[in-house]
Amino acid sequence: MSRIRALILILTLALVPAACGDDDASSDTDGDATTTTAAPSGGEASETTEAPETTEASEPAEAPAPSGGAGSATLTVGDQTWEFDSVLCAFGEEEIGQEGAEFVLSALQDGLQLYVSIDSFGHSVSIADIEDFENPSVGFTAGGFTAQVVGGEADIVELSGNQVSADALFLNELTEDFTGIPGSLNATCP
Repeated sequence: MSRIRALILILTLALVPAACGDDDASSDTDGDATTTTAAPSGGEASETTEAPETTEASEPAEAPAPSGGAGSATLTVGDQTWEFDSVLCAFGEEEIGQEGAEFVLSALQDGLQLYVSIDSFGHSVSIADIEDFENPSVGFTAGGFTAQVVGGEADIVELSGNQVSADALFLNELTEDFTGIPGSLNATCP
């Protein structure tokens, strides 16, 4: 199970810079588009690249940035509930950067990571202590291989627009008990 957690952490760490990079790339592209458009103008190039136009190009790039950290998620496993005030979501192979990937949700808060994915490995939902790997406080996983272990369903994540939900049996990775614990996820992507 520790391999699964390591894979999830690696994928999340790869997703966060990629998501941030896309925002920067789109604002750079907007700036380059202004410069490219202005270049054919010849002598008017300095006039078309005035500060107000650069500011206008930057404003649309800044508007989506606050929504990138918005959204929310609530995960309940047994009698424990975790709430995340901000989530990052990516849809499709191009946004995620992984062949066969359909959806990824990641949230970090209070030293915990919530990770939800639909990819070529199947559906999965997990919560893990990423602050203390040697003595983790929590480690639950549902879907994928875990579904086979606890007798649950493999396709657990449901998407409806920006709403994400899952009902599944979770495996407590911190114990050797393979009894599935009922849990549910409700999330809203930004």
